[in-house]
Amino acid sequence: MIDVEELKRRFRECYPEAGEAFVCRAPGRVNLIGEHMDYNGLPVLPMAIAQEIRIAFAPRTDGVITMQNVDPNYPRVRFENSDDIERSGAGSWENYCKAAVQSLNRNLEKTSFPGMDLLITADLPVAAGLSSSSALVVACALAYLGVLDQTLGRDVSRLELADMMARAEQYVGTRGGGMDQTVILNGEAGHACKIDFFPIRVELAPVPDDYAIVVCDSLVKVEKSGAALARFNAGPWACRLACGLIEQQAREEFGDEVELKRLGDLWFGPLCLTHDEARGLCERAIPKETMTLAEVCARLGQTEEMVRRRYIDTMQEPEGGFPLQRRLRHQLTEFKRVETARDALQAGDAEEMGRLMNASHASCADDFGISSRELDALVAAARESGAVGSRLTGAGFGGATVNLVPLEKVEAFIAGVTASYYHDFLKHAGEPPIFVAEARSGADYY
Repeated sequence: MIDVEELKRRFRECYPEAGEAFVCRAPGRVNLIGEHMDYNGLPVLPMAIAQEIRIAFAPRTDGVITMQNVDPNYPRVRFENSDDIERSGAGSWENYCKAAVQSLNRNLEKTSFPGMDLLITADLPVAAGLSSSSALVVACALAYLGVLDQTLGRDVSRLELADMMARAEQYVGTRGGGMDQTVILNGEAGHACKIDFFPIRVELAPVPDDYAIVVCDSLVKVEKSGAALARFNAGPWACRLACGLIEQQAREEFGDEVELKRLGDLWFGPLCLTHDEARGLCERAIPKETMTLAEVCARLGQTEEMVRRRYIDTMQEPEGGFPLQRRLRHQLTEFKRVETARDALQAGDAEEMGRLMNASHASCADDFGISSRELDALVAAARESGAVGSRLTGAGFGGATVNLVPLEKVEAFIAGVTASYYHDFLKHAGEPPIFVAEARSGADYY
């Protein structure tokens, strides 16, 4: 990782006409448990990590924003700042900066639109399920706040900025929630963050000091802004469709005034149901394993055009129908696992935390359908090599796993996973992409 003074020196080389450079940082995150929950208003348990994105920045005298990366694989780009910034093509890295800038322009009600020069560096792996995209959005937001002479924590709170950036990232096309942005901005050293939503609340839980949290990259890259976008969005869309069916059932049982914006409203909205009551309502709303689009339309009393516009957009109907019952089962069981995991961390019960992580991976794979052959193999290798808990982390389909390993077994764990997964399974001859994750503080300025 390039240190701050070296980054400033390179900035001066890239932008010799610029004024004094300042530097901000945004860490990646690893989610310990609670996958695909945040956009449903249900809790998650991630932590910020040491790997991060750093940006050296300085204001310009015009309205142009210029981005350059220390990594030559990213093209130098420039665009005009305005109240309506045109999005670049899918997969373009500048869209993450555009998302942050446009969100701040609108939320802060800007009428003038200054430019800035950016030089970006990172030691955070891309497309590894460690939220490099959200870290870039947050880092760009901090740089732009600096140019606007707005102080983080005074003019804009960390929770406010997390909420803004969660909504901002939908500019890129990702229908996610606010987990990544919240932990990136509010992480604390030595702690995971149990995050609740709508409104955002953060509760700290200590990570075990006699266990290591080890991250293993599957080497399967999944760019959420590229070709995999539809696969990622299938989860939110399916949950939205299930929520519509549950709302229909709730109106029949409790009255037409019931409104469910998201699944979390079953517990935290006007109904205020218990887990058992929510599960019962869900079972009555979706009594069979799969439902065809025609069955959904008939149940909701809506046309296909109406259902698509409100719930599923361009999502294609899977062969045999939408597996809504399994998708919903993941939400119900993962919610309880997150709550129990928070209690386990606070009690220092690493064995229980590991058990919950293992159950979470099974649910992600079997019920929510976001695992892969590689991730399953990597999880199996991890458990055989000494992890008490192992699961996929992030959006799924590829990326990384997170593993809870006794400190005295870390060296043997790395050797075992290297041999079993990277050498035997993947036939990968290079250095194994494994690191021990340290819980660090949230985004800030140097």
